[in-house]
Amino acid sequence: LVVELIQQIQNLIDPRARFAIAGASMGGLCSRFALAWMEQNGIEHRVNTFLSFDAPHAGAAIPLGLQYWLDFFSGESADAAFLLSRLDTPAARQLLVYHHDTPPSSTASADSLRGAFVSELASLGDYPSQPRLVSIANGSGSGQDQGYPPGEQIIRWEYDSLLVDIRGNVWAVSDGPAQLIFEGLINPILLPSTTQDVTVSGTDAFDSAPGGSRNSMAQADSTEAPYGDIVALHPDHCFIPTVSALDLPTTDLFFDVDGTPDLALLTPFDAVYFPNSNQGHVEITVENAEWFKAELFGSPTGAPAPQRLAVRMNSNIHYPFKTSTSIRLEVFESAQVRLDVYDLRGRHVIRLLDGQLEAGERRVEWNGTDGSGRPVASGVYVARLSHGTHTVAQRMAL
Repeated sequence: LVVELIQQIQNLIDPRARFAIAGASMGGLCSRFALAWMEQNGIEHRVNTFLSFDAPHAGAAIPLGLQYWLDFFSGESADAAFLLSRLDTPAARQLLVYHHDTPPSSTASADSLRGAFVSELASLGDYPSQPRLVSIANGSGSGQDQGYPPGEQIIRWEYDSLLVDIRGNVWAVSDGPAQLIFEGLINPILLPSTTQDVTVSGTDAFDSAPGGSRNSMAQADSTEAPYGDIVALHPDHCFIPTVSALDLPTTDLFFDVDGTPDLALLTPFDAVYFPNSNQGHVEITVENAEWFKAELFGSPTGAPAPQRLAVRMNSNIHYPFKTSTSIRLEVFESAQVRLDVYDLRGRHVIRLLDGQLEAGERRVEWNGTDGSGRPVASGVYVARLSHGTHTVAQRMAL
């Protein structure tokens, strides 16, 4: 669909014109996938800037306890049944870091469709190489949580009467230890009761992590219950973790984004924006609106818009590689260029290039050694290309 849209736009504008794509939420993944697919298949897209807006590049999160809540009560509530059907669409199964199982499992995991989707993205080179890549996140860059600790109860529904007893309690996942995340009971008088308790362990604290938030608990609270009252003890949860929106290579959901001095070494994006405090998912604010406008039209203060780089670095040919890899540079105009390799801690490994390059294409080889010629350890490294005030980076797996 995105490819078709891009081609229709090409037919409507000047053949020499280039344009931008902004993908919000899952639209960011759809656009990323489409652009990478077009490049791999040699199809021109003429997109010079790709703006990713709070997109789940490393996955999205819906509280696992809430997923089991919907599953348990889907036979009693049309609203719960509808929302459960949304959770079970292929898209949700591809994107969610934790997806409910039937019967419930004691360990949280993603659906198998997620692994297949991630592999397919990797086969396309992960990201398009031709446009400028910009990410705007709604999640906090300073490690702010969603207002409650891991393992906190987030929904309470308890009702007792002569006709029926109800329990529908939900807890956020813990940061590792075994945690009760759902307690369900439907006990009608004179009929068999239905119960379900779900405990999981080994989880990361996605529900309370920094990220663009979704008010799923408040949504449950606002739903009229057939008996008693559903109470949201906390209204929001992390939906798109900050580290996911910026696609940082870390499992630390509370990674100090704001305190990392050279974020370009870790993220595939040429420029990123993140707020100090968590915001609603895909919320437009005064601050991030200025980032959008500056990228698309130039800064309202008169500063020039980010320009297309004079040199483009394309994905290394062999990803991952064992002995050596080739980094392809496309030089659009004469430029002083420096190309370095760093490890994920930001430590300099080797300088591969430092000099003036003329227009044309060039391949730079790296054989997996440091500046002294010693082989480096297996792992993920970052190639950093600098010229003038511009810096771009890409990851390589040795």
